[in-house]
Amino acid sequence: MDFLLGIPAAGYNMEFIAPADSHLTHLVRTKRFVASQSLVEQGRLSALYIIFIIAILVINTFVVAVIIASKAMRASSRHVLIISVCVGDLLMGVFVLPVLLNLQMRHGDEIKDCPTFFAMRLFADFLIPSVTTLAMLALNVDYLLRLCCSAYSEGSSRSTLIVVLFLLPWMISGAVLIPLYVDGMYRVSDSWLDKCDIEMGGLLTRTLLAVSFFPQACLLLILTLAVSCMYLLRRETYSLDVCGERIRAPVDVCLASFGTLLLYAPAFLAMLLTTEGYSGCEVGDVERCAIADGLYTVALWCMFTKSWLLPFCWAACADTRVCVRQLFVEGCST
Repeated sequence: MDFLLGIPAAGYNMEFIAPADSHLTHLVRTKRFVASQSLVEQGRLSALYIIFIIAILVINTFVVAVIIASKAMRASSRHVLIISVCVGDLLMGVFVLPVLLNLQMRHGDEIKDCPTFFAMRLFADFLIPSVTTLAMLALNVDYLLRLCCSAYSEGSSRSTLIVVLFLLPWMISGAVLIPLYVDGMYRVSDSWLDKCDIEMGGLLTRTLLAVSFFPQACLLLILTLAVSCMYLLRRETYSLDVCGERIRAPVDVCLASFGTLLLYAPAFLAMLLTTEGYSGCEVGDVERCAIADGLYTVALWCMFTKSWLLPFCWAACADTRVCVRQLFVEGCST
């Protein structure tokens, strides 16, 4: 979200600055989102950055490694698609959080490395949420195909469809968001690579928001409900899917889908509310602005929590535990 990465914006041109109050300083900064510096200014949370980075890297890498090492998991379309989700979350721990921590340690609340800053913003604000939400959508589509599509049981056809479902979130997100983002930057300012303090808000920001999370979230919600209803309606009729595998309740897929929506939505809603400079408080109201700043910060860390909490649930599920035991036994026997 722009407000959590220190992104400048249009539509907020208040000139009053209260130097004595650190909470108001970033809320009333000219041409900036109301909480734009809320993450970069929190040097006291450096330890939390490091904890989140380690958790994201360790948990996601563990899940990906187990799936790749296990023959049974590699043969499961569901687990192959989980890799796509984990890779998207890994980008948050490999790229976004380390760069945010580095910027905070080097420059405090002043962003000076503009190319890195805008690349980080592209990934954190738009690409990663879009890719991971669409990857969860692909998991729901995979479940429906296993139940209903006979072509999904055929070797070559199934492999092709799995590859398409794996790559499609990345292709769609990159093809749509990157050109729109770069074109928007040039439209706003020809010197956007040299100046971090540029105007970007209003229609442009709302357009980017509209194609980076909300359509994907609506589709994911609809498809998750459809998956749940279809399983409840057909669980007594079918004991095997078209691939010959036993039908299981889509509890993990549905919970992961709802978890993605719940953890991403607060940050995107906060971003949407602040595109026109609304801060949730009035200038001079220190207590209310402090509360608004705290809410924005909570929304931010909810988004980051998603990148390690859901992979932790995948890592703790029964399938993963069974495969880890099998790998351990095979390793010991050899």
